[in-house]
Amino acid sequence: MSSENSTALDSQASRLLLVHTLFLTGVSLSNIFFNIYLWKISHNLETAAIFNLFQFTTVPFVFFMATHLFKQKGIILSIRLGLLIHVCFFLFVLLLKNKIAFLAPVFGMLMGLGQGLYYFGYNVSTYDWTNNQNRDKFSGFNGAASALAGMVAPLVGGAIIRSIGTFTGYIAVFSIMVICFILATIVTRTFVANPRKSQCNFTQARALIGVEWRQVSWSMFFRGLREGVMTFLLILIFYEFSQNELQLGFFNFVLSIITLLSYYFVGRYIKRERRYLSMLLGGVLLTLFTTIVLWEPNLKSFWLFGIANSLFFPLVFVPLTTISYNVIRNCRKTAHYQVEFLCFREIPLNIGRIIGILLLIYFLRKSWPAVWLLWGLGLSQLPIGPILKRVSKSS
Repeated sequence: MSSENSTALDSQASRLLLVHTLFLTGVSLSNIFFNIYLWKISHNLETAAIFNLFQFTTVPFVFFMATHLFKQKGIILSIRLGLLIHVCFFLFVLLLKNKIAFLAPVFGMLMGLGQGLYYFGYNVSTYDWTNNQNRDKFSGFNGAASALAGMVAPLVGGAIIRSIGTFTGYIAVFSIMVICFILATIVTRTFVANPRKSQCNFTQARALIGVEWRQVSWSMFFRGLREGVMTFLLILIFYEFSQNELQLGFFNFVLSIITLLSYYFVGRYIKRERRYLSMLLGGVLLTLFTTIVLWEPNLKSFWLFGIANSLFFPLVFVPLTTISYNVIRNCRKTAHYQVEFLCFREIPLNIGRIIGILLLIYFLRKSWPAVWLLWGLGLSQLPIGPILKRVSKSS
């Protein structure tokens, strides 16, 4: 566990970042090319929406299951199992190929199982191996790793698909994902176990929920509303305009460079006293730039929208993530139940994601333009700053 007064990241936290970077490389390819693959073989945007809906619906249930299975036996096993399920997921994709379009709910639940187990272990390990002094730095490095993975992986994946043929290229990209998850699993063998002797107790933990945690929960809900749809919809709409995997890879390459610089700036300069202003400004700017795609939905407007999203979303994400961890640690009573509270945090986040995707499915069935929904979900980031105004100054 990281020293309470240390601003430097210890070796455990550094290795966790390495594992997460490998994981994010595979996930970056998955979020882009697996969703496009579903769209290509089904010729239906709703298939991708259903896959993501079942994925996000499964995650909170897996979190609750994981607290009972892994709080006593060690968190590292949860990370490792999550990675191995991702390996199995893409091995099944390689085996079944086009048939997966008919199994979107099943594959969504399998992905949700892997995501839930991995992120449960990752979130708890992040809490254990960082402290209030270096958590902003860890969040900044984490965002930078995400941007780096999103920068390189899609560009390479797009180049592979364009050079060796569409479906053969997709098979090659899915194989790369398997390799990334296997390498991440191997690195987890260097982690030092941190077993927990106490049993999880959601009843006692729920009794400790106070005003600050309710504010965090509402903020996570509003984040999830937009995040669930943005995970795949922006990519699919851009591809529908371009019909070019390499151009899509370049699109993500540029956006990831911008995201990398934005995360670096936020991690370095946005400290406690600036968190409220950061979240407020980020929410306003995200909403303003979402209106671009309403005026004239085309490739150029989605370029501008993507750039704005990459530039301003870290202003909201990094302070919100840091505050959620600090609210738990700052109270001695809740600190004893950090696993339960990290599980509680996933509930509003995934409820928001589920509602966002259900709205998308409703829009698709009504044949309403999906860009209207993008604008509406952009508004959902506005309340986050005001909700966390007080807690941002004390956590």
